[in-house]
Amino acid sequence: MGAGLITAEVIAGGLGRHSYYLQPSQRRLFAAVGWSDWIQTFITLMFTKISIALFLLRIVDSRKVRMAMYALIGCLVFFTTIFVCLFLGVCRPLKAYWNVGMEAVCLSDNVFENIVIAQGVLSIITDLICAAFPVFFLKGLQVSLRTKIGLCLLMGLGLITAVCCTVRTALSAAVKSPDVTWDVVANVAWRLPEVNIGIVCANAPALRPIYLYFQGRLASQQSNSRTAYSRDKMMNSSAKRKVQGDLENGESNVTSGSVGTAETAVSYEMGIVGLSKDSR
Repeated sequence: MGAGLITAEVIAGGLGRHSYYLQPSQRRLFAAVGWSDWIQTFITLMFTKISIALFLLRIVDSRKVRMAMYALIGCLVFFTTIFVCLFLGVCRPLKAYWNVGMEAVCLSDNVFENIVIAQGVLSIITDLICAAFPVFFLKGLQVSLRTKIGLCLLMGLGLITAVCCTVRTALSAAVKSPDVTWDVVANVAWRLPEVNIGIVCANAPALRPIYLYFQGRLASQQSNSRTAYSRDKMMNSSAKRKVQGDLENGESNVTSGSVGTAETAVSYEMGIVGLSKDSR
């Protein structure tokens, strides 16, 4: 959904171009789609972090840790709901946000920027909490070393998302720029890896059973291939030995037949000689 909104902003809304080059219809479309994109960003980041927290709840039995994860989920839901509601009420009526000139009551640009900054701070804190989880709680976990390393690498991606979110939050002033379609490009460029890496972290644990399933099928196919190859090799060896045996038997028969023919010829010649002697 986010990719579709960004694409619409670029193609039809003029993202990446100066505002004074755009038509009024393009500016209106950019404002409407950009507003929707911020809301879906807030909701997507919330659900990715909730997914990670639920995954951590599955592997940890400590009551304190579980309570901390539940508290984290509660904070994410509570504050994200507030941010989304503020965005939904950015103007009354709402369409005045992208239809400039309508009589309406709207939040100021500074309030709009502060909402984006507040959400960025929340996202940074939750990213750092998830990234630090293995350091404090993984030592006593009864899993293999390979699984621990994989979990550390997976949670360590939270540091990358925290860096992306920090830069994105520092660039939040672009949302109130008069030339917003141009100045907000850097903010969008840092927002994209933040969201996508978070989605990868949230979905990677769920993909492991699928990976193991296909890995097992691949190993089974390789085993069957090796078995079939060994069987074919044995059959070829047996066939080769049989052919060699048939050839040897054929040579023996040919040799015996030649010797027998020679002996018959010698005997016949000796009989003729004997008969000529007797007749004399």
